[in-house]
Amino acid sequence: GIGAMSILLALNGFNVITGEPEEEPERVEWDHYEHQHEGIHEDSFKGYWTDWKESAKAIGVEEKIKYQYFNAENLPFSAESFDGIFMFDTLQHIPNRELALNECIRVLKPDGKLCVIEWSEKSIKEEKEKYGYKIDFIDPTKYIKLDDISIEVLKGEYVNIYLIRKKKYMNISYYKSQ
Repeated sequence: GIGAMSILLALNGFNVITGEPEEEPERVEWDHYEHQHEGIHEDSFKGYWTDWKESAKAIGVEEKIKYQYFNAENLPFSAESFDGIFMFDTLQHIPNRELALNECIRVLKPDGKLCVIEWSEKSIKEEKEKYGYKIDFIDPTKYIKLDDISIEVLKGEYVNIYLIRKKKYMNISYYKSQ
């Protein structure tokens, strides 16, 4: 993506690790954009997808953001490594959403938070009618089957926010992906 959320988190004092699978990120993003937009070709967007580093540098937060290749379905981090994980419109790009969400929970510290923001059904319908976008409605609660978490759902007009908190004392090995 364009790095807006990484930059926003860094501006608020957080150290951020951001990334995506090790493929040609610019091409993957552009292919996804073309697929969702059914032939709408706006060449001006090509540079927009990949210019997050320049934006972070211009704002003075580049040193707080680390880019790393990784796959959300098999995160290269130890259990209980992160205080928080933030995903904005990320699950659209992940084939095995259940595995990815469980991996996120595995790497969260006890009492850690996972914030998932996905498009509302209204937003998806309007975007499809207006632009022809093909976006799935995703409800992360349908993919998480764990007892040792709490989930709060904030439904908005255009996005839904899922606040998932890992409880303090739990057996981490239960969540380790194979």
